[in-house]
Amino acid sequence: MAVLSFFLYLLIIVIIGILSAKFSSSGLSEFFLAGRKLKQFVVALSAVVSGRSAWLLVGVTGMAFTIGAPAVWAVTGYITAEVFMFIFLGKRLRRYTAMMDNLTLPDFFESRFKDKSNILRILSVSIILIFMISYVASQFEAGGKAFSTSFGVSELNGILVTAAIVLIYTVLGGFLAVSLTDMIQAFFMILPCSSFRS
Repeated sequence: MAVLSFFLYLLIIVIIGILSAKFSSSGLSEFFLAGRKLKQFVVALSAVVSGRSAWLLVGVTGMAFTIGAPAVWAVTGYITAEVFMFIFLGKRLRRYTAMMDNLTLPDFFESRFKDKSNILRILSVSIILIFMISYVASQFEAGGKAFSTSFGVSELNGILVTAAIVLIYTVLGGFLAVSLTDMIQAFFMILPCSSFRS
């Protein structure tokens, strides 16, 4: 049953990637930002699900097991920062990046501060690379552990399968596919909680 559920889920996200490909391949803005046309509901669910990834499901659970209740402060700090970003920075950043036709944060910093030396771009790209490589690596490792536990494969094979799945729908459908698959995962996360309460 678990294997059937997994392959059904895999089929759904690959179909999403294929269906998103035509739109996402029509330009850089469409691929990287879904043409700035996503509804707030989709963006919010995508952001929250991306944020509540392996670090919360695996990392914070392990931290709570190790140190107990103080692990809650890690989640509290994250949520506080996220709410601050959504309320105070999100709308302004969205407005300015659209006005200046920026695709990325390094683009925005360079345009906003009229940096001709590329120092801001290099600095921001370096910071993003350092933290995102660590973050994505931890996600793949968590995926490898999940596959290893669920299907009895080696952790390395689990990591490779996780990376392949993510690459397929991301390369095919860009940010649109990522956001739509995140939204589906949000419903998967919400439904068990609703069932449990009833």
